[in-house]
Amino acid sequence: AKAVFAQTDIDRVFSLPTVPTIVAALEGAADDWSRDTAALLRKRSPLMLHVVLEQVRRARSMGLADELRMERDLVRHCFHLRPGAASETVEGIRALAVDKDHAPRWNPARIEGVTTDAVQAFFNSPWPASAHPLRDLGA
Repeated sequence: AKAVFAQTDIDRVFSLPTVPTIVAALEGAADDWSRDTAALLRKRSPLMLHVVLEQVRRARSMGLADELRMERDLVRHCFHLRPGAASETVEGIRALAVDKDHAPRWNPARIEGVTTDAVQAFFNSPWPASAHPLRDLGA
């Protein structure tokens, strides 16, 4: 029988400061849910795990208009920050939908190899505020 993982346990683990500490806590746990979750996270793009954690944490203190502008910036960066085959988004699509080999070649390959600079680049808007496609939201 699978153990039920309590919301308080989920909150405790996912409030840890970094993706590596979250995954290490899950991998070090004795229950199936934690180990299965860690294994699933290890299959995802290491870079995008870091980006999404940062996104969620930033969004907590944002109004809706600013959060939607951040989302728009992130979507653009997913396709243009590292263009073509270098894009994690394109690689994920290749592995799951095009070649269907289910073997994405992430760059970097491991959660522990992601740098702060690589993550922060996703949060630099490609547009000045006056030219942002969603500049009029909340106006």
